[in-house]
Amino acid sequence: MPTTAGTFIILLLLLNGNPVAADLYHWTDDNGVQHYSNTPPPQGVESSILQKEIPYDPEIDNQRRAREDALLQERESAETRRRIEEAERKAEEAERDAKEAKRKADQLEKELEERENDRSYGVYYYPRRRPGHRPPGQRPPGHRPPGWRPKPEPYETKPSQPPQKRPRPQPKGDRSVQGRQQ
Repeated sequence: MPTTAGTFIILLLLLNGNPVAADLYHWTDDNGVQHYSNTPPPQGVESSILQKEIPYDPEIDNQRRAREDALLQERESAETRRRIEEAERKAEEAERDAKEAKRKADQLEKELEERENDRSYGVYYYPRRRPGHRPPGQRPPGHRPPGWRPKPEPYETKPSQPPQKRPRPQPKGDRSVQGRQQ
């Protein structure tokens, strides 16, 4: 909000400020050219004063500044009051929400305590079996589902002959076992 307050003060100064300027003169010369100036026109030229000089008065300026300061303080205090009221409203709302949450928590605790004290929920009675009733997944003997076909028997193959063992060739020379025993 400082930019708004600053803009307001500048606007107030521009609109309410007293101009510190000299007399403003207007005249037309011999060639038909219009002149505007704060210096008096040359002698013998018809002129008119558009604005008279307003003398500076420090007392009036101090009064104007005091009015602007009072207006600014009033605006700032109104903004402060609005913020305080908003904060109080939010605090009251939070307090109401906290009370509601506390009430719900107490109610849930009470329900939980009632459930803990109620012992009827822990007993389970199995259902009575009816004649011919089977639990799911069990089929009667010989039952075959629709589209069932027997698995084909695997082809009979002759058992393979184990490979015959060939004697290992004996190394020649003294390295053999036979050469050492001799």
